[in-house]
Amino acid sequence: MKKLGLLLTGFLIVFGIYYACMFFVRSLHIPFPAPILGILVLFIFLQIKLIPSELVKDFCNLALKFMTLFFIPLFVGIIKYLSLIYQNLLPIVITIFITTFLIMVSVGLTFQYALKYTRLYKMKRGKE
Repeated sequence: MKKLGLLLTGFLIVFGIYYACMFFVRSLHIPFPAPILGILVLFIFLQIKLIPSELVKDFCNLALKFMTLFFIPLFVGIIKYLSLIYQNLLPIVITIFITTFLIMVSVGLTFQYALKYTRLYKMKRGKE
């Protein structure tokens, strides 16, 4: 019975914060996703110990256990539009390969630049 009470308390806390943030974002017309704001608020409340972690721990573990069920609509959508995906398969695959290549090149160049900058900074500091 105590476990059920903790689950219910955690549910009410998590969804209470979510709906409070949803109301806050909608009423003030803030261009920020309410679920992300809710996660940040919950994180801050847990860090400053305003909400003891024991109150939400059981609910969060249960939610993580069944997380895959939340992605079922995604797969249903993919199956629903499978013929459209097949019609555009070549452009999709080309886009995936080109963007992957561009990201790898840009990350590599950025890393090389950062490494070169760090070495120059250390050399200048060593001469002073």
